[in-house]
Amino acid sequence: MDSLNLIVPSPIQELHLPVFDAYGITVFVKRDDLIHPSISGNKWRKLKFNVEKFKQKKYDAILTFGGAFSNHIAATAYTGNLFDIPTIGIIRGEELTANSNATLTEAARNGMTLDFVSREQYRERYERFYWEKLRLKYGNVLIIEEGGANFLGLLGCSEIVSELPIRPDFLITASGTGTTAAGLLYASNESTVISVPVFKNGGFIKQEIADLLMYTGLSDIEVNEKLDALEIEPRFHFGGYGKWTNELVDFMNSFYSETAIPLDQIYTGKMMFSFFQMLKEGRFLRGSKIVLLHTGGLQGTASIQNKLQFS
Repeated sequence: MDSLNLIVPSPIQELHLPVFDAYGITVFVKRDDLIHPSISGNKWRKLKFNVEKFKQKKYDAILTFGGAFSNHIAATAYTGNLFDIPTIGIIRGEELTANSNATLTEAARNGMTLDFVSREQYRERYERFYWEKLRLKYGNVLIIEEGGANFLGLLGCSEIVSELPIRPDFLITASGTGTTAAGLLYASNESTVISVPVFKNGGFIKQEIADLLMYTGLSDIEVNEKLDALEIEPRFHFGGYGKWTNELVDFMNSFYSETAIPLDQIYTGKMMFSFFQMLKEGRFLRGSKIVLLHTGGLQGTASIQNKLQFS
């Protein structure tokens, strides 16, 4: 994937804010958003080895799944266009079209075939019988789970840990499928990983992460040992996936004015807001080293550009 002109390893940036001095902690942001303008953050990491598999096995196309604002759909479509790989997106919501929002429009512009299905049918996306139906319809396709949530996606995310120049006490990431958190847990033996689900009732993400870790060949005992280093922070979903409030947008603007780091309202804004709330609540001991993972996703800000102080 050399022709992508990737910035890898991605930069790590220390944040110098008075509140961190007051609490006696050191805070870094792992800037995966800077890896690539269109395939940034954990989306590139999850696609990396899946694209290599596509090239090796000579599939006809890549097929994957996502919602209307899916960063994964956008990144897969762009990657397909770049490498001349046909892509197919199974999109949740039969009422949608390629003109419904900027994410879908851009995916279509990059050559992705969009197949809009009902929410009932979309719930079958993990079923093997549905995959067989899709192969009958679209041919010899490489099927990548929603959000890149498979073993190869986990391996791509696990590389984040080896890129860190420090050994943090805490690694904090937003979670949609749990793949990034699973990759961090798999590669790290010393850090507590805090997963911030971006949807309601996010406690179930722990089981999703456990299932992903089982793909690696770890035993049940080893998986449970990894899960001992996992914390779930489910409180700050702001109404659910893709939902946001003016409070969250105000926070994103304030954070940008202090750090010059843009966030999005679907993933990284919620993660960063959660971190500051946990800090105020005394979650982190003095002397803690914390790495906040910026998982990209800034294309999702298109729908609220008029509310943001950055573009």
